[in-house]
Amino acid sequence: MDEWLKQNRSEYELMMMVMNQFLAQSFYPVPTAPAQSGHYREDHTQSILELLSSFPESHLSLPLKVFSLGPVYDPGHGRWAETVDVEILGEGGPQHEVMAIELIMQLVSRWPNLAERSLMVLGHLGLLDQAMASESVLPGVRQQVRQALSSGHLVQAESLLAHASPKTRRLLLPQTYGNFVDALGDTVPEADFDHLSRLEGAISRHMGTRWDLSLTGNWPYYTDLVFSLYLENIGQPLLNGGRFLADVQGRAWHGVGFTLYLDPLYQAVQQETEWTSHDL
Repeated sequence: MDEWLKQNRSEYELMMMVMNQFLAQSFYPVPTAPAQSGHYREDHTQSILELLSSFPESHLSLPLKVFSLGPVYDPGHGRWAETVDVEILGEGGPQHEVMAIELIMQLVSRWPNLAERSLMVLGHLGLLDQAMASESVLPGVRQQVRQALSSGHLVQAESLLAHASPKTRRLLLPQTYGNFVDALGDTVPEADFDHLSRLEGAISRHMGTRWDLSLTGNWPYYTDLVFSLYLENIGQPLLNGGRFLADVQGRAWHGVGFTLYLDPLYQAVQQETEWTSHDL
């Protein structure tokens, strides 16, 4: 019982630390119901936007920074996951992507050794579409490629792009920023390389990166940048996120957001504490 109380207290303290960090950055908490009309909540973003859409547009000042705390249901594995969902709402362009990335770096950097064990993987749906368009891939086939990638069927996606150049197909593999930019420059020379460089710089000061256009995110509302943060010796992502456009109750919502999974974060922090204690 003492061990159970100690572990749950540690998890609670970690959760409060995360919440306080977002509050200190002027993010507003938004309550979302875990179930509605017999359906379990699988995603905070939809619930947040449904609640905000109930307010007149004149009552909301954009950009709006919000977060919501609570479990989401994963129907694929039949289990709940304790999460914090963070959103920066508004048509802020690239600066909101940088803001979200810097917020994540500030959070992970609270544990310096944890950052050293982290890897951020970044994709970009807009660049993926531009790369396919440069190869004269038809819009319908582009959609099939994205669906295949979202479902994890990389071989199917590669077969749909069989006639694309090797450098374009290489964009569907995880690689360092330098190699990615080299391949992208040959395929999409009009890409915003200054913005990509700024994102890379904001992350690489703290952890390793890989760029991979096969990363498309789990939700159909993603539009451009997507990212996932992985930790060494942890079997699931610490967080997933990206830029999105969602239509809710007839209102279009632009934003950048991410979902932070508290269980793998707690597991990683606990490992780090145990290793540090052992070294001492």
